[in-house]
Amino acid sequence: MKKTIVLIILLICSICSSQNKTIDSLFIEFKKSSFYGSIYPAKMKLENFQKKIIPKLIKLTQDTSFVKLTETADLIYPGADKYYGHGYYIPYDMDWISVRAGWLLEDLTFQNFGYKTTGIDNEYLFSLMKENYNEYLKKGTYDLEWKNKTEKEKKKELRKLQAKKVEKWWKKNKKEWTRLSAIKEALKSNDEIRLSEVLQYLRFRETKCDNYDQEIYVNEIKPLVEELKTTQYPEILTQVKLLLGIYQ
Repeated sequence: MKKTIVLIILLICSICSSQNKTIDSLFIEFKKSSFYGSIYPAKMKLENFQKKIIPKLIKLTQDTSFVKLTETADLIYPGADKYYGHGYYIPYDMDWISVRAGWLLEDLTFQNFGYKTTGIDNEYLFSLMKENYNEYLKKGTYDLEWKNKTEKEKKKELRKLQAKKVEKWWKKNKKEWTRLSAIKEALKSNDEIRLSEVLQYLRFRETKCDNYDQEIYVNEIKPLVEELKTTQYPEILTQVKLLLGIYQ
């Protein structure tokens, strides 16, 4: 009996070690420059690990380095140098590693941390500063001369504040968080960005969600989707109808 338990423990440790190595190698790919060659394939595989990758993602949101995307073909995104008139649109400035991490984090959790902001929204940024006001005072970094900063300096500051917001969220939710509970929470949120993300996911289901099956959908998810038939957001209503199969 003892030998069996030891073997089981060793097997579990071996599986965990193998998973950790896979995740580490995928994050290396995710930080590279090639969108279709490295970043997108790594993103989809990482998303399947769900909760396991969130701590590493949060750490990556603190990375303010700039890595210009290459091999983007007809990808349309805020930092793109060329516009082809058509293509795959992703509203994240993914030349910034922190925003790239935010893109994956928001797709995984169906949260809205503000990473879709394509420019410097001063009102949004100062609201984040206010949340961290005491810390800014302690460090002496609450800059009243914000208007004198360059665009790049402003973006770096914004990324740091967004990372703090993510950290606070995870500290509060990490014990109970699952992707299934995140789906339900997003459907109840009345946040247009979150609703769009979760409905897209439910329609196409390209990555994993533990414990999600047809019975869960019918009994727990579908009733929440049906409540959205009275939503004030036209685009969300369209997605709801498509998901429920009643679009005309």
